[in-house]
Amino acid sequence: MVKKFGIGGKTSVEADVIVLGCTLPGIVAAHKLKRKFGDSMDIVVLDLGSTFNYQSKCNVAFTEHSDSDSDTENTNNTMYYNYTARQLLDNVARIYLLQYAKEFKLPLPKSIINPEGLIKSEFDEDSSSLSSEQEDRIPLQKLFQYPNGTTVEFLNNLHDFEYLSFLEKFELNQYQTFLDQCMSELFQTNKVNLEEERKVLQYYDRTTMEKNICETLLFSTSREIMRIIVRLVCGAPAKRVSLLFYLHQCYRTSSSKNHLGGLNTRFREKILGHCRKRLSSKLQQSVASITMQTKSIKQIRTYSEQVILETLKGEITYTCNLLAMALRPDQLHNITVEDRLMSEKQIKMTKDLQPGYAKKFNILYRENFWSKQGYSGDIFSMRGPIIWAMERPRMSATGSLEKYSGLIGYLMVRENDNGHESKAGVVEQLVKLFGEEAADPVSYRETLIADVYVPSCGDYTSLRKLMTEGSPKFLEWGALDVFADGDVAAALEAGHIAYLHLLGCLRPQAQTFDDIVATDWPTVLSESPLSRWKSQINMINGIKITMFTVAVVVGIKLLRSLLNK
Repeated sequence: MVKKFGIGGKTSVEADVIVLGCTLPGIVAAHKLKRKFGDSMDIVVLDLGSTFNYQSKCNVAFTEHSDSDSDTENTNNTMYYNYTARQLLDNVARIYLLQYAKEFKLPLPKSIINPEGLIKSEFDEDSSSLSSEQEDRIPLQKLFQYPNGTTVEFLNNLHDFEYLSFLEKFELNQYQTFLDQCMSELFQTNKVNLEEERKVLQYYDRTTMEKNICETLLFSTSREIMRIIVRLVCGAPAKRVSLLFYLHQCYRTSSSKNHLGGLNTRFREKILGHCRKRLSSKLQQSVASITMQTKSIKQIRTYSEQVILETLKGEITYTCNLLAMALRPDQLHNITVEDRLMSEKQIKMTKDLQPGYAKKFNILYRENFWSKQGYSGDIFSMRGPIIWAMERPRMSATGSLEKYSGLIGYLMVRENDNGHESKAGVVEQLVKLFGEEAADPVSYRETLIADVYVPSCGDYTSLRKLMTEGSPKFLEWGALDVFADGDVAAALEAGHIAYLHLLGCLRPQAQTFDDIVATDWPTVLSESPLSRWKSQINMINGIKITMFTVAVVVGIKLLRSLLNK
């Protein structure tokens, strides 16, 4: 039972654990603790009641008119939960989405859980006369648009950049293979020498992505492709992203190669918001009995082996043995944190975190004309304004807009965008791709998706250390919401890992195998020395080796001629 008492006009609340903030990582950690300990431990969630400026509008929420509707949806989607460990091993995002969707009996769209299996449109009305076996054999084309506007069709799940020359394709493939090898070396769980690993991490962290791209890639087209990929993956331009941060973002899906093709589960999860509102609603309902509304927190300090939180006017004081910080980085700016809980360097680091974002579009039409033309709705373009798009899944049987078909995806974001809407450019691009039927949309919406808080180059190692080690005696930083609103799976993962850290501080023997195994990184990447050596062969290194060899040969010939004389 949480202790609450008043002294001299002030109220004091005491608990074993306090989770500060109702961000997704915070309520995940609180939900897991509540399920683990029940009433045997006093757990409190403090809801500061503030809203996020970039709150995403991209949630495709399920309707909740009646329990019977939900039961029907759950029954229809049960098949998507039956995945083997091998199928999930290469996709961390999919593991966490399935884990919590299954726990709350929430259906997941096939476009997230099984994108590689969607070889035909789910909603092609003209295919009703075909048998189900015939329908599954209908091949639907994906579209790839070159920088000059030329369009090609293909059936593969991964874009292979056929328009590139042999040398450009070679160096792009080699570069991404090299990044995969780096990820394997940096983030695999079988590392032994942690001090040596930290030195390597610091090296990568001080190397910006833009610098690495320019030093490794020779051709401008290959560089531009990588800049677009970095923008999509991190929500920020390559010049603002450290190489280490980019590798970590890619490692969650085990490869840097699948981010522009049909297997990009993480893109689909972000663009749909994975029913974030409904998932958050279920979690908030789970912790409602331990959630307390509070005024702004002014100060966080320690005294006598406890953490004390004081409100702005000092009317209420919260005291606990362990505090989990589940705020967004910008919410820390107005809170004074004691030095032993957060150093000046760490405070500056959180202030320097820049919110990364992407622009999402949602365009609706009366008819699904692209499927009738033999297209899946998957688009990748090097030209823009659409960079990547997919068919909008129908996730509810009700709602005024559900009768319309649509496309959703990412737009090319300029540095000085100033909120300019791209509707005219999007419609013009779709007309070029699909014909005049695309010229008359029913509606068009364009919104920002807050993706992650991007650390300044050089800060990622410190941020990783802060969120993985923290101060176990007093405070846990693992639930700090650096994943903002766009990456739901990453927020679930952060909350789950924060829960394990808290559990390790409170009662290590209570950790279960299922809790721990979910946090293991995938191990599908190769670590063979030969693969590492082969991945380092690229055009620039080839030119350097050639020049060095020529210089050595010329030097030897000159030396021989001098000796002969």
